[in-house]
Amino acid sequence: MSERPDLRELLGDDVSAEERARLERVHELLLAVGPPPELSPHLSEPTRPPERLSFLVRRRYAALALAASVAVAAFIGGTVFGEQRSRFEPDFAVAMRGIGPEGDAVASLEVGERDDDGNAPMRLKVRGLQKLTKRGYYELLLERGKRRLPCGTFVVDEGTTTVRLSAYYDLSRTSRWVVAVHRTGHVENPPVIMTT
Repeated sequence: MSERPDLRELLGDDVSAEERARLERVHELLLAVGPPPELSPHLSEPTRPPERLSFLVRRRYAALALAASVAVAAFIGGTVFGEQRSRFEPDFAVAMRGIGPEGDAVASLEVGERDDDGNAPMRLKVRGLQKLTKRGYYELLLERGKRRLPCGTFVVDEGTTTVRLSAYYDLSRTSRWVVAVHRTGHVENPPVIMTT
């Protein structure tokens, strides 16, 4: 049996008297318990799963790795696609103002360059319109003579609302836009409440 180690030598002089007493009690308990028993030879050698189970485990890990790779690729692709879509560089902008009871409302409509499919992205920032009932909504329209061409619908809350829209029409700084209101759902020829 080996000689009993001196705890004072192991700890040094940097330990307080209380901590030294606690560690001495723990040390005495460890010495009283003695070394751990040896493992039986049966437990000391690792067991191998049957070959079939090993194949199934490998297959499961391969499937999990493939699923993780697909998820990572989808996340990266979605992030890149979303970042490209979120970039918006306006080609020109026009100001809009409320009319009638909505005279305090203001908006800016920014129009970007057409994409490869022919659609022109637009960003409408509007402030001062009232929040409508559940079925009510606003509609951005492009006026061409007596015709009104739809450019998208939106709802508002308090403060400023920013809406992304798009249109395939020929658009320019001189185009005339209006915002119409559908107070309780869709109506033909809704009243105009904002204009450029």
